[in-house]
Amino acid sequence: MNLVFAQSGEKVKDNWQNLDLESDSVFGISMEKAYKELLKGKKVTSVIVAVIDGGVDINHEDLKSVIWTSPNEIPANGKDDDKNGFIDDVHGYNFYNTTVKEDEKAEVVSIKSKLKVVLSDQKLLNQILQKIGKPSVTIDDFKNYIPNSAAELKMQTLLVSGLKIHSEFLIYKKINLERAINYYNMQLAYYDKHDYDPITGGPSAYHGTHIAGIIAADRNNNIGIKGVADCAKIMVIKAVPGLDPVREYIDQTEIDNSEEKAKAVAAAIRYATDNGAKVINMSFGQPWAKPAATVDEAIKYALSKDVLIIHASGNEGQNLDQMDIYPDRKTSAGQDISASWIEVGASGWKNDEKLVGDFSNYGKNSVDVYAPGIEITSTTPRSTYLDDTGTSMAAPVVTGLAAVIRGYNPELTAAQVKVIIMKSVVKAEALKDKCISGGIINAYKAFRLLNYN
Repeated sequence: MNLVFAQSGEKVKDNWQNLDLESDSVFGISMEKAYKELLKGKKVTSVIVAVIDGGVDINHEDLKSVIWTSPNEIPANGKDDDKNGFIDDVHGYNFYNTTVKEDEKAEVVSIKSKLKVVLSDQKLLNQILQKIGKPSVTIDDFKNYIPNSAAELKMQTLLVSGLKIHSEFLIYKKINLERAINYYNMQLAYYDKHDYDPITGGPSAYHGTHIAGIIAADRNNNIGIKGVADCAKIMVIKAVPGLDPVREYIDQTEIDNSEEKAKAVAAAIRYATDNGAKVINMSFGQPWAKPAATVDEAIKYALSKDVLIIHASGNEGQNLDQMDIYPDRKTSAGQDISASWIEVGASGWKNDEKLVGDFSNYGKNSVDVYAPGIEITSTTPRSTYLDDTGTSMAAPVVTGLAAVIRGYNPELTAAQVKVIIMKSVVKAEALKDKCISGGIINAYKAFRLLNYN
């Protein structure tokens, strides 16, 4: 049972990841403060940011203005107009479905099966609550409940064990069931209507769309949310299967490391590099213990071309120092790679003992920094919005800051940008043994370090 809870029951401030600890009382990255006090009126250039994930809804109301467009590719004409080897890659490319063939009929059957389970669980929970008949239900109420079936017994056991872990488990369970129903229905609608760009979006685009919004949702349209970066252009690259937001039913962090899927990831990294991306966000997979040679070489190629790679550390709550991960800083090759690779853990908004997300992988010698990753509201398919939690949400906060630094300082190398990010963290007692920098990234301090006044 992989549970992710917020630090408390109160509603967190909107846009909290971009706010300031001192003035806003939330442990954000002071991005709004940097824009207001240091960056206003300063020259900035666009930075191409590749989101390698399960796709992005490029028609989302808060993303359509920030999507990268290949300057010489003509949409949907079946030709490789820009002569880069890819047909109709106007906003990116789908490497996953070109290397790993999806059986649409089987996928629809699978989604319908998951939806049936979720609907059954929701009905069962409501049935138990109705029988208890109290407006406010406690753990003792569930302990004393007499189940009428094996299914009720299973649900009762889950509720009791969950409430022992966290007092808000019942709230979480209700929300997660509703989220699951909405998500699976959204997937089925995509398959039914086929009203999406198969290269960049579709049924698997939830996770990538959420990440893209954190990085670069339009800051000036007065709708939706505000991304971290005001200068990023999102290059959409699908290289992994759809990562499911409903953690109870699908483990969204586990990526099949088959040869075909490794090839898709490697091709995605090379494509991003060759088509001008300066920052790559990779919020997927467990760190590779034994990376495929194709992925290994693709990463080295990207870093040799001055690309900065941001990677989510994972949501298993494990110490990465005790695992063989990639890049392995114990080798000289690992040291070279890690100079332009940032491994990110997830933090919350309160500067207390629970600042570190208990789900977040950590490592005093293997995770570089922490960034906001709990209850981050961002874009989701079909111009909707949802909050989500995980290192997958923390990594794009760092990606957004990296893009802003490169946009305002295009002369800096990827390695130099990492140094700036590492040196400008806000230290926190709770993080001193959790990551190399011992702190949470901070935009205001980063630009002060770059002599912005």
